[in-house]
Amino acid sequence: MIPAPEPPYASDGPPPAEPRVPELMEIYRAHVDYVWRIARSLGIPADAAEDVTQEVFLCVHHKLHTFRPGGSMRAWLFGITRNLVLHDRRSYARRERHLAALSQPTATTREPDATVRVRQAAELMQSFLDELDLDKRLVFQMTEIEEMTAEEIAEALTIPLGTVYSRLRAARAKLERFRLRLHARSERRHV
Repeated sequence: MIPAPEPPYASDGPPPAEPRVPELMEIYRAHVDYVWRIARSLGIPADAAEDVTQEVFLCVHHKLHTFRPGGSMRAWLFGITRNLVLHDRRSYARRERHLAALSQPTATTREPDATVRVRQAAELMQSFLDELDLDKRLVFQMTEIEEMTAEEIAEALTIPLGTVYSRLRAARAKLERFRLRLHARSERRHV
């Protein structure tokens, strides 16, 4: 009698589960904030980022069958968001010009000091990010804000891993120079 062939998995447990494609709502709940932040990092204003986020998830709904199980969901979502933003950038720019032409209401309430400091810090960070070219800004934000791995970033941006590290090093060096400029400016004011 010929013995039965060995199963391709350890005989002491069930076979390993195939990676599955998550449900749309599961993806939405886990990544809606991430998609919004990516839209913002690609230059979409805060008030339009919510609309872009919804468009991204509509696109995800239609393209979910193309997601490769076992792949990085964040990298896949980044690609969809980037493509959608680049495709629609002109319409967002027109909308921004139109909104800028409208008069802005004046604020009548005073904000607590802590809120002012947070807003000032956010404005400083935004001014630093505005100094970076898009390639370095994306890598910096994906690393420092989104806490993505270099491998995920390389996959999302379809660039070599070494390029991710090079862009991140350049962005961090520019951040240090930015910090030193701010420090020098602050020192001159206190003299």
